[in-house]
Amino acid sequence: MNIELSLADDEARELASALDIRLLEMRSELAHTDDHAYKNDLRRSRDRLQAVAQRLDRLLASQKAA
Repeated sequence: MNIELSLADDEARELASALDIRLLEMRSELAHTDDHAYKNDLRRSRDRLQAVAQRLDRLLASQKAA
């Protein structure tokens, strides 16, 4: 299933910022947890959020270039 979301420029920048903050928090959580199952789940979640953040960053960059 694919979901499309339409955002205003300022909303997209806020979302990018929120993703960056969450990704930093996740790095800290990964460094401090000893629970292997939780760590694996956290890594998968981090990877998905990183992919979303990268796509959003590319879209924002292309908006600036246009």
